[in-house]
Amino acid sequence: MTLFSPNGLATASVKARPSAFAGTFAALVFSATVVTACVALAVSASKVPVSPKQAELYDMGIAFSNLTVYLAIFVIGQVMSLAVAQRGRESALLRAIGAEPKQIRRMVATEALWTSALALPVGYGLGALLAHVWFDGMAANGMVPDGMTLTVGLIPLFTTASVLVVCSQLGGMIAAWRASRTRPSAALADSAVQGGGRAGRVRATAFVAFLVGAIGLSVAAGASSVEDAVSEIPVVLLAYLAAIGLAGPWIGRVATAAAAPLLRRYGGVAGELAIAAARARSGRLAAAITPIAMMTAFAVVQFVSLTGEMDWMAVFGTLLYAGFTGLVAANTLVMLTLERLREFSLLRTVGAEKRQVRAVVVAESAITALAGLGAGALAAIAVMAPLGQEAGTPLSALPVWVWAAMLVSGTGLVLAACCAPLARMLRVRPIDGVTRRSA
Repeated sequence: MTLFSPNGLATASVKARPSAFAGTFAALVFSATVVTACVALAVSASKVPVSPKQAELYDMGIAFSNLTVYLAIFVIGQVMSLAVAQRGRESALLRAIGAEPKQIRRMVATEALWTSALALPVGYGLGALLAHVWFDGMAANGMVPDGMTLTVGLIPLFTTASVLVVCSQLGGMIAAWRASRTRPSAALADSAVQGGGRAGRVRATAFVAFLVGAIGLSVAAGASSVEDAVSEIPVVLLAYLAAIGLAGPWIGRVATAAAAPLLRRYGGVAGELAIAAARARSGRLAAAITPIAMMTAFAVVQFVSLTGEMDWMAVFGTLLYAGFTGLVAANTLVMLTLERLREFSLLRTVGAEKRQVRAVVVAESAITALAGLGAGALAAIAVMAPLGQEAGTPLSALPVWVWAAMLVSGTGLVLAACCAPLARMLRVRPIDGVTRRSA
């Protein structure tokens, strides 16, 4: 095995950044779990005679499966991009000692493939368990066709494997393209704060294209029949979420500017540090904004839809996707915190106390929550304000307590995920943490 073989580079990369590997693995497991459960229900429903219950259950399984695949593309691509971006300095060092761009790309592809292979059996097993819980709940509420039994066989396994491989390779390809173009001299320009690069024109152009496309789809769906408007809601929402993912750095800057007056007034030094860090890490913040926005937007849209028909199957589906996107959001936030060991250690070497570091993280969490929850709520409003009325589920029907519950739960999730790794990180001696890349 040569120094620059794909397997050798991938193995060394995982050993150097175990937290990045763990984050990608967790995202793949979450995706595999939901895909397996949804496909198993659809396949099981297709094996019984056609009836109203059978058609409803089959359509639900197919719709949820398609939606899960779309979400998997989003979240796995985001997490893979973040994991590769966290190793930007390592990639530049490899380039400096002779690695070619194609070898960097193969390294990322190899790592993505092996991570998918490891995540598949875990996600498949959890998905089978989730499918049985889902099926038993529907059976207890009389929603299962006569004679239907749940089988989690080879079709869900192969479908899940295909989704994981395709999504991870696409995400890795996009992330590796940027890493492979890193100039070797960039290895010598490393800073304590990562993720401060400015978003480019290509990203801005793509954002405008998706935003215009989302608005166009919304107008077209609003002019169609009720059935078409209902079926187009997920597509329009995904278009808005794609625009949010591309606009993440700018959304982060807007949220930072909005929170700055309060943080300066009540946060003291910790507030000032949080503002500076959020501005410097706007690129990284984008990776956290997207899953939080997805969680918020899907929860709002689904709860608005439930105001028209409160049945068990829809409630479970809403909780399923809120939980899925919430876990991905928490996973991403943990990854973002773990990469900051050196930054926090530098603060401690110049006199910052542990409680002050915690205060900085809490203040930054408030900015992240404002950006993600605000962007998700705006996306949901942009979808449901014109289409909800058309579909018979107006946005005004959503009770105020639901908005409040989502705000509290979303903020709590961000705070918990950002602060969870701190206990471990703050046990590292500052002088040791300065020389390490991540916790």
